[in-house]
Amino acid sequence: MDMADLGALAAVLSVPAALVTAWWSKRSAERAADAAIAAGRHQADASLEVAHVQGRADGLTWHRTRIDSAAAEFLRASDALIRTVKQLPGLAHEERHPLLFEHANAVGEAYPALELVAPADLLSSARALRLQCLRLERLAPDRAVLRAALAALEAEWCPGSAEVERCPGNPEWCEDSAHNAAFVAWEFLTDWASKDEEDRWRDRDLLDHCLRESMTMSAAQVEQTVALANRCPAAWPELVGGWVRDPLMERAESAREAFVAAARAAIPDSTAPASPV
Repeated sequence: MDMADLGALAAVLSVPAALVTAWWSKRSAERAADAAIAAGRHQADASLEVAHVQGRADGLTWHRTRIDSAAAEFLRASDALIRTVKQLPGLAHEERHPLLFEHANAVGEAYPALELVAPADLLSSARALRLQCLRLERLAPDRAVLRAALAALEAEWCPGSAEVERCPGNPEWCEDSAHNAAFVAWEFLTDWASKDEEDRWRDRDLLDHCLRESMTMSAAQVEQTVALANRCPAAWPELVGGWVRDPLMERAESAREAFVAAARAAIPDSTAPASPV
């Protein structure tokens, strides 16, 4: 084979080699493209998963925020009502109803928002506190009348006077008629619910006389107190309370504490205050 033949053979062989090189280059490019597409898909899938997780986290945070806000608002309204009920006896009669209505209405408006979002345990505690608030709202006017009367009478049992021998500062030994009347009227009111209906009817005029004789309250206050005694509501012992305990307020504050605990359990970082009212 001469040089011309070798040259022709080389030319013939060079064509397949070029084709192979071109095919390999194309194949490599396709593989690179496929790899890039796969990598892109994995990255997109990962981004979607992150977005999904973030979305769930954001949704949970938003829901917890709604619960926290609703619980805090309901608690603030309940606290304001409890404080108001405690303050009513010291207010003028005409000031009591508007103030009580304002705060009782605030509790009624705050509760439905919490009812929509609260989990079961928190909702159960909210209902218990709501019931106590409703009971306070119902009993507060009578409680204010009775407590105001008792406080006025206690202040004039026998305050004592160094200048008046018959007023030694002891109601059992005091000879001042007004102080004696105050002490008798106080005893009547504190024991009123324990009397049977016949005894209450018999002692009604004497109670009226002692209240007026004590000179501790206005004629309007006397009339309000006597009218309340005539009705003698079943909750009278709760309205009176005691020297140390106040069962009506204790139940409300106990329901409040249970609600705060439930809010803390449902929302560990809750803004609901835990301090008593």
